[in-house]
Amino acid sequence: MEIDIILNNLKEMLLGRGDNIDEFEEHEVDIQREEFYNDKGVIDFHTSNTTLIFALTKKLRMTVLKELKDDAKNEITNIVSKYNDKINIIIIFNNDTISSPIVQQLHTYDKMLQKKGGTLQYFHVKNLLFNPTKHQLVPKHIKLNAEQTSQMMEKYLIKGKIQMPFILHSDVIAKWMGLKQGDVVQIERYNENSGLSYYYRVCI
Repeated sequence: MEIDIILNNLKEMLLGRGDNIDEFEEHEVDIQREEFYNDKGVIDFHTSNTTLIFALTKKLRMTVLKELKDDAKNEITNIVSKYNDKINIIIIFNNDTISSPIVQQLHTYDKMLQKKGGTLQYFHVKNLLFNPTKHQLVPKHIKLNAEQTSQMMEKYLIKGKIQMPFILHSDVIAKWMGLKQGDVVQIERYNENSGLSYYYRVCI
């Protein structure tokens, strides 16, 4: 497993989201790579906004999931407190298949954090071996803030986001950008005849 590639891609992902990764990089050099592959304890990194939790063995995955389940009654407040009050959490699993009930549980915990303005995401390591935003066939995606979204909707006479095309919360780019339900992205497309044009999609 190419941990160095994964860490580099994670840093690119977080920088794209506007995170400050100084703390991440400060502690990255202190980690011995073999620690990622044993059951001695969960490895976590922090940025200005996000906690990244590495659970690359089955035992550690079960530990993290149990902790989330036990804290669900508290709306994940204990885990947020444990990880320096970061309301954005990314969990990295190995490539083993995750059952549908567990996926549903993770979505439930994500909704709890979204109520606080954060997110909970999970990635398999195979999804972090490349940066999808750098693929030549992927157009540039830009997340709009609330003011930009209002201006766009006013310009195009859009009364509600339900009228807009969708991008799924599970879409590769949506996950990479950390989009939440209701977020709007601007997509740049170029045509040799018509030039640069913009499309907009809302995350569901």
